[in-house]
Amino acid sequence: MNTRELLLSILMSGPATGYDIKKTMEQDVSKLLDVSLSNLYPVLNELAAEGLVTFQKVEQDNRPNKKVYELTEAGRGAALKALMSGDAKHRMRSEFIFILSYAPFLPRWRVKELLDKRLAETIEVLNDLERRQAKPTLQDGERFCIGFAEAILQAQRDYLMKNSASLLARCPDEIDQVAPA
Repeated sequence: MNTRELLLSILMSGPATGYDIKKTMEQDVSKLLDVSLSNLYPVLNELAAEGLVTFQKVEQDNRPNKKVYELTEAGRGAALKALMSGDAKHRMRSEFIFILSYAPFLPRWRVKELLDKRLAETIEVLNDLERRQAKPTLQDGERFCIGFAEAILQAQRDYLMKNSASLLARCPDEIDQVAPA
């Protein structure tokens, strides 16, 4: 999905400030998709100029004014069209997996470092998902996706815990030389 489609999709959940949209993209969407935040506000302005979103300026005391963006009916239609026509590909791109495919050439301490870090990150994300799952305002789609992500990450955690020792046992204690940087 491109930035336009992402913004329209995010606004399907209801009105939001540019800051709220940016936060959603940073904290949630970026975990699933490669997103660019550099053109967020220009794209919101384009969507408003095209009549796909409206905005209201809200004055604030002792703070800059903010805009609250909301989908128009045409914007909702464009968001639904984007969601209906997307391929919904599920990709796995991971430097972690790529580097570990060369584990037999790496010193054991480095492989252990990578495995330990990945396990810690996985547990951290699982804890975050558990907190999100407890929100009473979750929509059915959000609840499903959190559960799906939990299942994947639990399998990842379990695999790491069960198989890391056997991979480490096949790694050399040290390597002869490291290429200069």
